[in-house]
Amino acid sequence: MVQKEESNVSTKVQSIDRALSILETLADYPSLSLMELSEKVHLHKATTHRLVNSLMENGYIDRNPDTKQYRISLKMFHLGNKRVHNIDFLNVAKSMIRQLSDDTKQTVHLVVEDNDEVLYIDKYGESRGVRMQSKIGTKAPLYCTAVGKALLSTRQNAAVREYWDSIVPEQKTGRTITTYEELINELDEIRRNGYALDDEEFEEGIVCIAAAFSSAREVAAGAISISLPLSDMVDKDFYTGKILEYSTKISQLLGHF
Repeated sequence: MVQKEESNVSTKVQSIDRALSILETLADYPSLSLMELSEKVHLHKATTHRLVNSLMENGYIDRNPDTKQYRISLKMFHLGNKRVHNIDFLNVAKSMIRQLSDDTKQTVHLVVEDNDEVLYIDKYGESRGVRMQSKIGTKAPLYCTAVGKALLSTRQNAAVREYWDSIVPEQKTGRTITTYEELINELDEIRRNGYALDDEEFEEGIVCIAAAFSSAREVAAGAISISLPLSDMVDKDFYTGKILEYSTKISQLLGHF
C-alpha cells in the first residue's frame, strides 16, 4: 500500500515537472504546434497532448483556432504580477523613480534581483536619442549592468566569487567586464562611492548610473538607475548626486536608517 502511494506521488511529481517544462518552452516562442512542442520537451506526442489539455483547462495555455498552435496565456503574468504587487517597496519606489525621471529628464529603471539576474520591474521616461533593450519583465546580467553591479556590491566577496563561478560571462560590448579581478576592483569602487556605473558595458552608446536601496528587512531590496546617452556624461556629477539622493530617500521611506 505504501509502495503504491509512493508510486502515485512520484508519477504526479513527474507530471508537474513535465508541465512546467512545457510552460517554460512555450514562453520562449510566439507559438508552437503540438509536434514542435513535443520534440522540444522530448516527450511523446500523446503525453504532450494530455499535459497541454490539462494546462489549457486551467488557463495556462491558449490554442489558436486557425493555426492550431499553442502559446502561453497571460495567466502566468497575472500570477507574477500579484507577487510583484505584494512587494512592499514597489509603490514607494515607483513613485520615486517618476520624480527622478522628471528631475533628470532621463530614462529611469527600477529592478530587483531574481536568481542571480536583474529583473526590470518598472521603467519611466525616455532619454533623448536613446533606444534601449530593457523592457519591464525582462532580465539582464548582474556583472555588466549598473543596477546589477550595485546589487552585487552589497554581497561579501566570497558570495561574489560563488556567483562568478556559476556564470559564463558574455562580452556584450568591447567594454564588458570579463574577469573576476576586474569585477572585484569595480565593486570595491562602488562600495566607496555608493553608486555603480555601466560605461557602455551592456549597450554601446548608453551609460547607466545606479544605486541599490534597502528596506527594514533587506540590505539590497532593489536598485534604481539613470540611463543616458554618452554625450550627457559631461554632467556626471549631477546624475550621480541624484541617484544617491533618491536611493537614500527610498531606503528611508522603507524604514532603513
